[in-house]
Amino acid sequence: MTRRLTAAALLWLPLAAAAATPCAALRTLSLPQARIHSAVQVAAGDRLALWAGGQAQAMPKAFCRVRGTASPVIGSAIGFEVWLPEAAAWNGKYLQAGNGGTAGSVPLPSLLDGVVRGYATAATDGGHLWPDGLDYGWANGRPESVVDFGWRAVQRTTLAAKRIVAAGLGAAPKKSYFIGCSDGGRDALMAAQRMPRAFDGIVAGAPALAWLDLMAAGALVQRELSGHVAALPVAKLPALQAAALAACGQGKAYVADPSSCRFDPAAMACGDADTAACLTPRQVDLVRQIYRGIPEPGTGRILPGLMPGAEADPGNWDFWLLRAPINPLGGSDAAGAPPTSIGESFFRHLVREEPSFTFGDLNAEDLALARRRWSADLDATDPDLRAFERHGGKLLQYHGWADSAVPPRMSIDYHQAVQGRMGDTSAFYRLFMVPGMNHCAGGNGPWQTDWLGALERWVEAGTPPAAILARHPSREDSQTLRPHTPR
Repeated sequence: MTRRLTAAALLWLPLAAAAATPCAALRTLSLPQARIHSAVQVAAGDRLALWAGGQAQAMPKAFCRVRGTASPVIGSAIGFEVWLPEAAAWNGKYLQAGNGGTAGSVPLPSLLDGVVRGYATAATDGGHLWPDGLDYGWANGRPESVVDFGWRAVQRTTLAAKRIVAAGLGAAPKKSYFIGCSDGGRDALMAAQRMPRAFDGIVAGAPALAWLDLMAAGALVQRELSGHVAALPVAKLPALQAAALAACGQGKAYVADPSSCRFDPAAMACGDADTAACLTPRQVDLVRQIYRGIPEPGTGRILPGLMPGAEADPGNWDFWLLRAPINPLGGSDAAGAPPTSIGESFFRHLVREEPSFTFGDLNAEDLALARRRWSADLDATDPDLRAFERHGGKLLQYHGWADSAVPPRMSIDYHQAVQGRMGDTSAFYRLFMVPGMNHCAGGNGPWQTDWLGALERWVEAGTPPAAILARHPSREDSQTLRPHTPR
């Protein structure tokens, strides 16, 4: 607690206004428990690769690229970048972006998005460098790196970045925002819970906030699916999705109200022959368990399940549950091997610390140990947002109903927990559930919208988001999203 409070206190040291420091001179800027490695001016048209191994692309705007490392404790190395637009193009505001998966690199596309919109923008690698964003190999025997990933990398990046912005642009930002989805949504909620005065507005998309629940549920479900030969073949998913849509889709390509859907996969039970259009009794039980949620050994808690209607969407059940060798986060494995299972990797490296660990080894003791060891640093489930509300902060959270990576009910459960703790939160915190949207983006429903713009209007114009229009990016289809209200 002392470490956390001491670090938090540093965030509120005043940022003195001064003449803007030239980009290259930022290399010598003094920062608390951090240092800058490089500060380079990037001109419009200069080419930069935004992904490891990706093709370089021309930058549409000029900016100062600052790279550094924060090391608040021994064993900590938090990489961060801050991109400063030219003074004439700066909107006077600061934007910090969250990461995804298990992090391992700075999300450069998010930095570019912020700079194009006129923000001074920052992001972190989560406290480690690692090529596979769904693997925890970096964490084995490195507890401080896990704490960095959990929350400290976000905090220390904020601390360093705001000082770099004040120095490089000659003024402290007038407003500060945070945006992230998936693990970045968890980062966003960590900011609201642990740094309540650091941001005026926060967008938390599909937040993996109950990290231990997510790792446990994923590992347990995949253990069931991998414990049987072809337990649920990918080839059966199209028929399963078609049956779910026939039951609950009301003629749409997605389920508009999954919470009221009562689809029973027994309707697809095989007759005399097992084909791609039917489910065996074992498969009926497995699909029911995926929808309902799997019980946690040792506690009996039912961990959140998934919604029907998007089972066959590319990158949904095929990737997150059945481990088909197609990775929506970075292409496919040339050898045809299954992608990394984030749940299996979690228990292998952070709990057992045994390279040979597999799903079949998972037991109730592993689950209990995982929670004792890591819940305090990885879960962003604290429902007490009173300090963030007193600061005047606004929290805009969204989640796709068709998400198969982070169960949608995690967002609903957290929203209800905050209301249970604080009462009506609509004045500062609103949740939007998006029918037909997969994990963070994509899906058969209209999902494309400007969450950051809606948040800005709430913070700066006092206009709360009562209705948000979402469009489909490739067809003439839209839907009006309204704040979620508990039933």
